Amino acid sequence: MKLVFIRHAEKPDVGDNLSCAGFNRSLKLPEVLKAKFGLPDHIYVPAMHQGKSTPRSRMFQTISPFAVKYNLTINSNFEEEDDNGMAKELTSKKGTILIVWEHNELKPLLKALGLKVKDLQWPDNDFDSIWIVTFKKGQPSLTQDKEGITPAAGCSF
Repeated sequence: MKLVFIRHAEKPDVGDNLSCAGFNRSLKLPEVLKAKFGLPDHIYVPAMHQGKSTPRSRMFQTISPFAVKYNLTINSNFEEEDDNGMAKELTSKKGTILIVWEHNELKPLLKALGLKVKDLQWPDNDFDSIWIVTFKKGQPSLTQDKEGITPAAGCSF
């Protein structure tokens, strides 16, 4: 099993959606993710709620072009803070699992998966990193990669 973690794409200073740069990144992700990992067996984003504020929508917006292009299902059944439930769900699956999560909520989730997270940091201005968790004899191991995307800042429409 391989767990592939990315964060949502670039966001505006104010608002819950992606910025134009984030939207442009999301359009480049299908090619990048497929080349690096193939098509995932599962995709997860945090549960979204309707209300005056919907910041979790950015994760869904980030991965939607990938899901649309390859007709993939996006699972949004888990709350961002349900680290133990999400860890149990992920470790019950097989194959490659793509998780698009809020970067500040990744450490608790990785800890629930059994990783040592004390020195892990995902900088607030880093939208390009990929964290990959694999398991050997039940022990998790973390490696890091980059998407390698430099999105245009403006929207072309």
